[in-house]
Amino acid sequence: MDASVQMVDLGARRLLAVLLGCVAVLTLSGYLLKAQCIGHYNERRDRVLCSNDIQVLYVVRGMHEHPFPYVHGALVDHRLVGGALEYPVLTGLFAWVPALLVNDDGGYLQVTALLLAPFSFLTVWMLAKMVRWRALMYALAPPLVWYSFHNWDLLVVCATVAAFYAWWRQRYAWSAGWLAIGACLKFWPIFFLLPLLLDRLADRDRSGTGWSLASFAWVFGAVNGAFFLASPRGWWAPYAFQQERAADITSNSIWFWGLPSLGTDDLNTVIPVLLVIGTAGACAVGWLRARAEGVFPFVQVCGAVLAVFMLTGKAHSPQYALWLLPFFCLLRLRWGWWLGYMLFDLCTYVGNFRWYFALSQGHDFGLAKQALVIGVWGRAVMLLLLIAVFLRSELAMDEAADPTPAAERLAVGV
Repeated sequence: MDASVQMVDLGARRLLAVLLGCVAVLTLSGYLLKAQCIGHYNERRDRVLCSNDIQVLYVVRGMHEHPFPYVHGALVDHRLVGGALEYPVLTGLFAWVPALLVNDDGGYLQVTALLLAPFSFLTVWMLAKMVRWRALMYALAPPLVWYSFHNWDLLVVCATVAAFYAWWRQRYAWSAGWLAIGACLKFWPIFFLLPLLLDRLADRDRSGTGWSLASFAWVFGAVNGAFFLASPRGWWAPYAFQQERAADITSNSIWFWGLPSLGTDDLNTVIPVLLVIGTAGACAVGWLRARAEGVFPFVQVCGAVLAVFMLTGKAHSPQYALWLLPFFCLLRLRWGWWLGYMLFDLCTYVGNFRWYFALSQGHDFGLAKQALVIGVWGRAVMLLLLIAVFLRSELAMDEAADPTPAAERLAVGV
């Protein structure tokens, strides 16, 4: 048995080495891609595909002046000022730290990349614990090249995977706490709280339900409360900004490409309704599966809810592809779904920024715009299909991994 345990442990170490190596290569490639913009941002950003929000927002949001985030912030004439960023407070706080250490947008990209990269390694480590080799669908995903340093989304992806990891380890209050952290980074993980509570209710775990709800409320309230008390206006600024945001040429959403006649007020009415209907429908399907199978499909419902959120959103920034990657790993899906989404995402990324470059040269219709249109609508169709696919899927972690230590599994013959 000792030899068997050693073989299992050796295999786990080799797996982790492969996964970390793949992430390292793609992450470094992602940095080199974006680093082309250092010193020449406006000249190169769309032509060589190094466009990124990190350098832009360092200047546009005045982070080079080092204002403490949100406390003196506000939304004035549709512009965020005084240290407010268009994201919840933890992203703003994280973005503020590297700004203290640099003097220009190039240095800011370098330090931000250095601080962000470890979160991708932590994410793949947790995925490897849960699903072993399926974590390759994260470690080999092209979006790690395009988006690792496009924005700060590696943070929310890591927090969300930490929530799933805690749930897998049956630490439900911790799972809710990590969802609250995620909601303080990019907000959308807040929609996973309801599936978590339904998971506990389906298991007749009233204590777990209560502790999960209390954990989420405490963490979310503690993080946001300090900023809200210091400046309600500054705390609310990112949400007001998103409310006023139009589905314009930068949105990459189905609304711009399919229904451009709908104004911002119309979308602010239609989108929440669709999101509520989609979330309720996914949770209802999950509850029916729980009654039939005895287990609530927590991860599956979360994946479906996220797909609804991405599909219906007023804006669909390219880096949102990072959000989906853990679900391709955690759910038992065919590789074709992953590959199809990666191809449409590639069309969106390359087509989007090359189209912007074409527009700057006085051109509009061409291969870049065609690729973008294919990417936007192909991605939308895939998200619609993935809602159903996620809800019908099984957990990959059921057979691929187990939280029980290797020696104990071997001892009981698992």
